[in-house]
Amino acid sequence: MPEGDSYTYAAHRMRPVLVGSRIESVDGSSPAVRRRSGQMIGAEITDIRTAGKHLLIDLDSGLSIHIHLGMTGAVRVCAAGARPAGRGGLRLSLSTERGTVEVMSAPTVEVDRRSVLARGLKHLGPDLLAAEFDQDRFELLASRFAGERTVSDFLLDQRVMTGIGNVYKSEVLFLESTRPGRLMATIDRDSRLALAQRARRLMQPNARRPGRSTTGRPGGELWVYGRAERPCRRCRTAIVEGWIGDPPRITYWCPACQPETPRGA
Repeated sequence: MPEGDSYTYAAHRMRPVLVGSRIESVDGSSPAVRRRSGQMIGAEITDIRTAGKHLLIDLDSGLSIHIHLGMTGAVRVCAAGARPAGRGGLRLSLSTERGTVEVMSAPTVEVDRRSVLARGLKHLGPDLLAAEFDQDRFELLASRFAGERTVSDFLLDQRVMTGIGNVYKSEVLFLESTRPGRLMATIDRDSRLALAQRARRLMQPNARRPGRSTTGRPGGELWVYGRAERPCRRCRTAIVEGWIGDPPRITYWCPACQPETPRGA
């Protein structure tokens, strides 16, 4: 499931093939790509940026390409001379003298003026994987979050901070010993900041490598996500799954390590 680390890693893989090169060919089923392909061919790619779960490819013409991978989208990178994997689900293909990048099954592939796309992303909160996390802005936005909503909703709300999806939501709450159904009225300022800091620490290493691990061990090992009815890695209690939040999203937690009532309360 693509989350902020997936986008940052994809951008890292794409840059050697695209940045500093001119687009030689364009393909894909996205209506925006078909409409703008003539304006894209011959343009130089100047930068590839991420904003949480959004990927932006900037051209020297002033156009940018905005990609959101949704639940099932993926990015393929092929060196020059390598054969692309195939056309099924192809939403965007960009080829340069150095290779080809394909975006598969992404629900959003837009091409527009950079300023227009920037306005569409203005609602996003601070990026957890930015070089410097904007803590002041995060605290302001977090302080306005509705107290009657759950902490699970809080972590997934891209208007507060951007980059977290269902996997990191469950993993962060486990490591912060927080039950996913707790209301934000019960989460104080220091605890809100601790959630953001934990998410940033978990995501940073995974943004530089394939796969995803939150335990510090290799092999894609996670603490709770996807481990329903299996023993907790800490206390051996069976992991629980449920649908939490508004709208409900799949969530995993340990009933013992994440008690209903916070320890010390």
